[in-house]
Amino acid sequence: MTLDYSNERIFVVGGTGNIGSIVVQELVKNGAQVTVYARTPAKVEPKNHAGLTIVQGDFNDWTPLEKALPGHTRLFLLVGDSADITQTKIAIHKKAYAAGIKQIVEISARLTAWRKFRIADYHIEAEQAVYSLPERKGTAYVALRPTNFTSNLLFYLDPLKNNNTLIDTADPDEPQELISTYDIAHVAVRILGEPIEKHGDAGYDLVGDVTTPSKRAASLSKTLGRTITYNQVPVKDFYDTLIGAGLDHATAYFLSSFQGAEPVSRGLPILLGGRAPETFDTWAARNKDLLL
Repeated sequence: MTLDYSNERIFVVGGTGNIGSIVVQELVKNGAQVTVYARTPAKVEPKNHAGLTIVQGDFNDWTPLEKALPGHTRLFLLVGDSADITQTKIAIHKKAYAAGIKQIVEISARLTAWRKFRIADYHIEAEQAVYSLPERKGTAYVALRPTNFTSNLLFYLDPLKNNNTLIDTADPDEPQELISTYDIAHVAVRILGEPIEKHGDAGYDLVGDVTTPSKRAASLSKTLGRTITYNQVPVKDFYDTLIGAGLDHATAYFLSSFQGAEPVSRGLPILLGGRAPETFDTWAARNKDLLL
């Protein structure tokens, strides 16, 4: 199906991070009229593009958002992990409904057991809350539920760069599920360019690759041209490493203790327009400069 953005004005909240920045660039490249709501306009790319409007604002004063939303047809929404994420998303959704938005495509999180990981609960609770809003009638709500990001490796690069070691808490041959932020963004971009009724109120789990620590070490060895070994470290040591990298407790606890792997999402190639999802090998090759 050919994507058609010619009649769309797409509003973006969360357009400067690893996922949102790709969404904005791809939408603009495909001819969409895009408005980005950003706390720091200087972070928005591309610069000075005719199809791009930037509105400065944050979540403390909704006035700029309320003024800018009318006239837009769709909304891409990404709100970072926080304890008040539910109230923030409810506020944005209600303002979008009032402005006449017809579709909201939102980044949520893959479901885990209730209250098992607080970082996932934030998104799951928010998704349930906005899905049930009575004001939502007539607005399609698509939730994308990614698993662990392939790029989480960038949080603990020191052992890789300084000791040629990949660290994690999993057994060397324990399956681990991943998804690249590149694929998450491209799924969102495609949905925003397809007929609203095609996806309706869908929720899509996004698992793009299932690999193991030993396979990731082998992949990094091939990509970087030097031998990378895997070192299974105690969970508390890995947690401390992540805390030292600036992560909060909920995030560090999740990344250091998550276990289990679902199969690659079978329907993901459909959402990516026919191509296969990005593997760890592909991601590492594309981000080699960050890993050296």
